Amino acid sequence: MKHLLRICAVALVFCALTGCSDRPKLAKVKGTVTLDGKLLPNGSITFETTGARPATGKIVNGQIVEVTTFDPDDGVPVGSHRVAITANEEASSAVVANPGEGKTPGPNYMGGKSIIPTAYNNPATSGFTAEIKSGENTVEFKLYSSGPKP
Repeated sequence: MKHLLRICAVALVFCALTGCSDRPKLAKVKGTVTLDGKLLPNGSITFETTGARPATGKIVNGQIVEVTTFDPDDGVPVGSHRVAITANEEASSAVVANPGEGKTPGPNYMGGKSIIPTAYNNPATSGFTAEIKSGENTVEFKLYSSGPKP
């Protein structure tokens, strides 16, 4: 029994020192997002790669903040990513349906209308990629009202 406890203790120390984990190596990401040269007021950003959980962050006054994969603000998996950006107007008030009046909420009553071309919402059509390296990364994404540039 003593031998088994020693083996377990050694294994725990080894894992603590070497970082036993299924999680990929993460790196911090910050940067800016503009629409037609002006800072995008608000939105969200997603970094997507094969074989790893996507990372998501907020866009606040054009700044990319709080990029998270597993834990708050832990960063993005190191590697190549396709990027999606979403930005909506403030949500309008919900319309409550009254029986007999035939009123139903409009299509944008929950999320507000997109303020950027919807092609940016999908990493496959946004045209954006990011190569995330160990350490701190700074990225910049320039969006246009006319949509992604080829």
